Amino acid sequence: MDLELYGAEEQLLGRLDCDEALLGSYPVADGCRVHAKPTSSEATGWVSAMMSRWASMTAVW
Repeated sequence: MDLELYGAEEQLLGRLDCDEALLGSYPVADGCRVHAKPTSSEATGWVSAMMSRWASMTAVW
């Protein structure tokens, strides 16, 4: 999985790609978010399956 750090204005601040680095070594501030992206087809398939299940549970009344 790839991790990316986004600022309060939704701009990409950087990729969290160093396993040894602490979160504080990145430019984290109020309003930031970490976005996790799956990298393998297995993970993508799992997300797709979960979305399919969620879609089938949300019917229009």
